[in-house]
Formats: sequence, C-alpha cells, structure tokens
Amino acid sequence: MRRRIWIPLAVLTTGLVLTGCGSAAGESSTTDQGGATAQADDAAKRQNAEKEIADCMKKQGFQYEVPPPLAETNAPSGEYVGTSSLLKSDDELRTFRKKYGFGVYAQLVWPDDPLVKEPESATNPNTAIREALDPARRKAYDAALGSDSKGGTAAEGCADTAYLKYFGTTDLSSAENKEAKRAYEKYRTDAKVVRAARKYADCLTAKGYKVASAEPGEVENGVYDSIIDPLQDGDDVTAAQAKKRLPGEVKAALADLDCRGDYAEITRTQYAAVATRGGGEG
Repeated sequence: MRRRIWIPLAVLTTGLVLTGCGSAAGESSTTDQGGATAQADDAAKRQNAEKEIADCMKKQGFQYEVPPPLAETNAPSGEYVGTSSLLKSDDELRTFRKKYGFGVYAQLVWPDDPLVKEPESATNPNTAIREALDPARRKAYDAALGSDSKGGTAAEGCADTAYLKYFGTTDLSSAENKEAKRAYEKYRTDAKVVRAARKYADCLTAKGYKVASAEPGEVENGVYDSIIDPLQDGDDVTAAQAKKRLPGEVKAALADLDCRGDYAEITRTQYAAVATRGGGEG
C-alpha cells in the first residue's frame, strides 16, 4: 500500500486561533524569554474575548459558539523539528529523535502513533451557523459580529469590542507581525547568534551533511530539508520503503542535535519568543 507522507511544518511556527468568521491571528509573545508563557497568556485572553463575543451576540439574538482554543497546524512531531526544536532540551529531543528522527518516515512506520500522526484541524462552529442563515439575516449577523465581517460599516461589533478590551486592537496579525519582525531581525543580527549558527553549520558539513544556509533562523532547518525536499513533489512512499529509510533519517536527526550546541542554548534562553512566533509575515 502506497501513501503520501504528510509534511509537517519545520519552519518558524505560529499557532493559529479561530475567531468569529474564520479569521486567524498568530499567537503572541511579548518578551524574548518565556515565549511559551506569553503564548499561554494570549490564548487565555482570546478565550475570554470569545466568551464575551458569545454573550454579546446572544443579546442581539444570534447564536455564537466559542471556537476551539487552537486550530492545530502541526502534529506534536513539529515541536521536535526546525526552529521549534530549539526550545527543547537536548535530552528531550534525543529521546524523540532516537526513535522517530524528524518524524517524516515514522508516520508511515507507526501510522497511529499520536506523536507523528497527521492532526485533525479544529473547525469553527460559527461558520456553519452563519452559512445556515438567509442572506438578510446573515448580513445582520455580520454587522453584529463586526471586525473583518462588518462589510465596511464603521460601527463596532461584538468582536471589535471584545478584542479591543483584551488586546487593545482588532488587527492582531498586523501588530504581532510588526513586533515579530523587529525581534526576529535583532535575533538574526546578534553577533553571538551569528557565530553560533556558523559553528552549527560547519559541524554539520564536517559530518557530511549539506547545509543550504548558515544564517540564524535557517540553519536549523537544513538537515530536515535534505530529508523532506525529495518528498515535496508528493511522491507516494510505501510503509516498507519508509521503514528502510527511517534509520538514515534518525542518524541525520541525531547529527543535527549533536551540532546545534550554543546556537540552541542561546535561542532557548534569550530568544524563546522568536522561536515561538517566527519573523512575522506580510
């Protein structure tokens, strides 16, 4: 039986949260240390905002369900790959990679293992609620909800009021991207980070692995990319083929771990938010 390998995200990660009519915004972290804590704080604020939206919409005669906290964009294995993996300790990462490598071929070798299985995306229940309305009622729903759905009206809706209360803005993605870009640029130009990234790349090269870039934010994806790039065209792989290829992937993943050294330590302790949020988009 041939199956396509699901390709997990191996680059800088961003958690996505569903809001009123399906818009999404990246999780925020406000400092270079404690990225996970700030991310959890934002998730709690989002949930509180969504609860207020639900109460507000109910008062205006509309049904609104609080969406799932996160729309998962990655399997747990994504935390052990690329930039996200820099937040893991060497011991924690080694335990995973000794069995799964980067989690690429492992998903065919152990298709039901929750650590490497393709995730099911969370769905926003309000999409179906809105689509079930007749056109006139849908327009009224959009106006009541506000934010991206308000169709150009200047009036604030339930989403605008709630997100302004908890975040100070309704344009979360724009604010977060600007902050992320500033933090990411600081990270990429920090002299000690640059030196550590070069040392990381040189170590991999000495072990026989090609690294496309020695730049911070990219070097940690080099070995993973050498595994996943041949699969990007969607070629099918059998479970038997995956089992044969897995040992080579494990070896490469462990070599990557052995070489990361100071680069991972600096990133984890001084630039956790950069590893959590990435460099922004747009």
